[in-house]
Amino acid sequence: MLPPVVIDLLKALRPKPPAPPPEWEYLRDGWQDGGADAQGWNVESVANSQREKWLRFVSLATGSGPLGISHEAAVPGNTDDGAHATIVTFGYVAALASRHSDSLSILDWGGGAGHYGVLARALLPGVALDYHCKDMPRLCATGRELQPEATFHEDEASCFSRRYDLVMASGSMHYSRDWRVTMLALATAADGWLYLTRIPLVKTVPSFVVRQRPYMHGYDTEYCGWFLNRTEILDHAAAIGLSLTREFLVPEAPPVENAPERCQYGGFLFRTRPTVTRP
Repeated sequence: MLPPVVIDLLKALRPKPPAPPPEWEYLRDGWQDGGADAQGWNVESVANSQREKWLRFVSLATGSGPLGISHEAAVPGNTDDGAHATIVTFGYVAALASRHSDSLSILDWGGGAGHYGVLARALLPGVALDYHCKDMPRLCATGRELQPEATFHEDEASCFSRRYDLVMASGSMHYSRDWRVTMLALATAADGWLYLTRIPLVKTVPSFVVRQRPYMHGYDTEYCGWFLNRTEILDHAAAIGLSLTREFLVPEAPPVENAPERCQYGGFLFRTRPTVTRP
């Protein structure tokens, strides 16, 4: 029986629920600022999400439609312009790496359930593919279930026990705390080509660390990673003996509140020398 004005006043005084944390967060103190308690990628929700979307992804990838497929979308489709650019660029890289042979061996660093293995087979008909993927145990288990013809590695010793025509890291190298060590290991395993893509790049400030909460992708976890300075990457590549063949644009640029610079994703294709050097 309260007057409407009183009801409105009571509603205004009611405590509001706290705002959800942002998807992206700048960590001013780097890995020391929350990096240790982030769950990372080795959680069941990540594996389950990739498993649940797998059949639709394969159907889209192996059909005759456009390849604008973002496998992390809530409902994967094939009209994502950014995903199309990334996948077609991968097709160019894979074709270049296999142009003198009817076979191709690939190491996909951080490749999840092995989506690039499906794409490679679709884009390179007639090329015998030896696809290897290095990732976390839960994702490797999911990959073996979905792609028994591929090889999944849970440890670095196993995946680096041989060399590959093409070594790639798509949206993964920047999650390595010591990314220079990881880049050297990938380059050492590459017998011809090293392809690094979907890297969040900055140009005017040194590399810095962010935290991501990827709840919108169905991933109930958090992880930290670098926004890497482009010059730092290229200088390190030159120091370990890599030669830049082509740089790529990737149309992703997530906003991060308070970050010193907004990133723009990009990619690089390097030619490896017979012996990669240690800086």
